[in-house]
Amino acid sequence: MTETRSYRGRSIDERRTERRERFLDAALTLFGTTGYAATAVPAVCKAAGLSSRQFYELFSDREDLLRALYDRVQDESTAAVSEALDAALSTSGITVEEVLDAGIRAFVEYYASSTERTRVSFVEVVGVSPRFEDHRHARRGEWTTLLDSVTTLGHERGLALSASPPLVWSGYIGAVNALIVERSVNPDVTVDELMDAMRRLLRPGAIG
Repeated sequence: MTETRSYRGRSIDERRTERRERFLDAALTLFGTTGYAATAVPAVCKAAGLSSRQFYELFSDREDLLRALYDRVQDESTAAVSEALDAALSTSGITVEEVLDAGIRAFVEYYASSTERTRVSFVEVVGVSPRFEDHRHARRGEWTTLLDSVTTLGHERGLALSASPPLVWSGYIGAVNALIVERSVNPDVTVDELMDAMRRLLRPGAIG
């Protein structure tokens, strides 16, 4: 049996996880304000209160850190939308419009609460490298899968939701990204206006 070493009551894995989260939190702040290109690894280490040795124990380089941060933001936003949609679809007597609004609101509120998340997820990750572009494309594909599964499930439960071709969903996702970025640089755009714009875009693809 392998003994798990601990220090001050925490295992090695727990301490590694804590350090990883500190690096990700520091990266979110710096990449989301100063920008990815202008932020070097030493700056991230300083903000996290950790050493460069500890950084390279967890990440191969700065791009690897950005990818991990991007994935964390994507996972959180996907979870928020999925939970909202699951709850909506489980509600008796709910309308199609209410289902759409539940998903849109969860997405908008997740990003509206943090300009750093918006900048990292939709600005700083663009054009980083060919490998990163492939990764972004794959993550966008997961949103297409989610939207398609929701329309399928809604249809099975008697709602007038219809599936759309993947290309249509890709177009919607690209438009949504542009709207989120627009609100982050234009403080005059309200959450309600953003939701209305997204609703107008989503409705034709989701309602047959």
